[in-house]
Amino acid sequence: MRPAGGLRARAALGAVAGVLAAVLIVGVVLAIQASPDGTSGLAGTLILAALLGGTLAAALTACIMNREVRALRQVRRSTESLLSPEGPEPFPRTGGPEINDLSRAISDTTDALQAESRALEHDHARLETVLASMTDGVVIVEADDTVSLVNQAAAGMLDVRPRMEGHASLADALRDNDLVEFIRAPASSDQPTARLLTVGATEREVHAIAVPLGVPGLRQRLVLLRDLTDLRQTETVRRDFVANVSHELRTPLTALRALVETLQDGAADDPVSRAEFLHGIEVEVERMSQMIAELLDLARIESGMADLDLATVDLNQVVAPAADRLRAQADRHEVTLDLAIDTKPLPVHADADRTARVVMSLVHNAIKFTPPSGSIRVSTHRTDDEAIISVSDTGDGLALDELDRVFERFYKADPSRSGAGAGLGLSIARHTVRQHGGRIWAQSFGLGRGSTFSVALPLNEPAPRPIEAKA
Repeated sequence: MRPAGGLRARAALGAVAGVLAAVLIVGVVLAIQASPDGTSGLAGTLILAALLGGTLAAALTACIMNREVRALRQVRRSTESLLSPEGPEPFPRTGGPEINDLSRAISDTTDALQAESRALEHDHARLETVLASMTDGVVIVEADDTVSLVNQAAAGMLDVRPRMEGHASLADALRDNDLVEFIRAPASSDQPTARLLTVGATEREVHAIAVPLGVPGLRQRLVLLRDLTDLRQTETVRRDFVANVSHELRTPLTALRALVETLQDGAADDPVSRAEFLHGIEVEVERMSQMIAELLDLARIESGMADLDLATVDLNQVVAPAADRLRAQADRHEVTLDLAIDTKPLPVHADADRTARVVMSLVHNAIKFTPPSGSIRVSTHRTDDEAIISVSDTGDGLALDELDRVFERFYKADPSRSGAGAGLGLSIARHTVRQHGGRIWAQSFGLGRGSTFSVALPLNEPAPRPIEAKA
C-alpha cells in the first residue's frame, strides 16, 4: 500500500484542516450566543486560532496544488513535444508520487513506441530494398481497385513510375488495358489466376499472376509479373540455330549422297569421272568439317571458355601476313588484293592468332562477294586511342537493313549462294573483337557499290612521361 502522502492524501489533509477550523469557529459562535458574559476572551482566542489555522491550511493546500499543477503542465508539454522536430523534452521528476508514476509510465510507453517505430522503419526499408532488387514485378491492388505499390521491376515492364506508397487508380498506375482487365476480372477469392500478356508500351511478354492478399473477401490482390521476353527470344534463337544447322548440314550431306550413289551406279569404273566425283566428295567433307569447327569455336567463345593469349603486339605485323595468306585465293577469283599498312607501329594488347583469324575472315568474306576484276583493299591506321583495320571491296555491297544483320549467326546476304559458307565467320569475328574490348562494324553505299568492314582495337601505348624542367 502507498503511504498517505500522495496528492489525494495531501489534498484531504488540507480540506480536513479547513473543515476543523470552520467547525471550531461555528462552535465558538454558538457558545458565545449561549453564554455571552463569561467566555468573550476565550472565544476571541479560539476564533483567532481558527482563522490562523484555516489560513495556514488554505495556504498549504494552495502550495501543494500549485506544485502538482506545474508538474502536470510539464508532463503535458513533454507529451506534446514527442512529435516536435527538435526532439522530446524530458519528463518531470518533481511533484507527488502520482505525477512521477504518470511521467514514468508515459516515458516508458514512449520509449517502447519509438523502439517499435524504429523496428517498423527498419523492416520497411528492408522490404523496399528487397522489392527494388527483385527481377519480378510486384503490384499490390487494394479492395477499392487502387494501386498502393509498384516496384521497380514492374515499373520497367509497364513503363510507369514506381510507387511505394499512396494510392492511384488501376488505369493511372498501370496504364495497360489488358493488365487492368485481368486484375478486375471476377475470379475465385481463394485461388490465384494467371495469364500471358503483351505490354503495349514496352512490347514485353509478361506472365501475370494475381494472388489473393489479406483477409478473404476484401479483394486485396498481389500481382506478380515475370518478364518472359528474353526467354522467348532465347528460345527463338535456339530454334533458329537448330533449323539453320540442320539446313546447312543437309546440303553437303545431300551432295555427298548423290556423289556416292553416282559412283555406285558405275561412275567408279571411269577413272576421269571417279577422280571428279572423289574431288567433289572431298570438297563437301571439307565444307562440313569447316562448319563444325566454326560452330565449336563460336560455342567456346560465347560460353567464355575460349581464353585469349594476350600480349602487346604491333597490329601491322598481324594484319599484313594474315591478308597475304589469302592472296592466292584472291588471284584464283581474279580479284586484286592491295595492302595499305600504316608506317608507324600500332601497339595493341591482343591475341595475335585470333586477331589474324578475324582479318582472314574479313578478307575471305570480301573475296567471296567481289566479282572478277574487282579489288580489295586492306588498310590500317590510328585514331587518338584506337588502331583501325579496314577491309574495303568493290563487290556486291549491302542494303541498309543488312549492316547489322551480317554479324548474326548463319545470316547470308545472298541466300542463293549456297556454296558461300555457313554464315558463321563474321559472327565469330564479332565475338572475338568484343573479347578484345574492341568494336566491329560494316559500311556500304548500297547494293552493287561495295562495302567496308572495320575493326577498332584499343591502343596499348605507355603514358607519356611528364617533362621536368632542369634547375
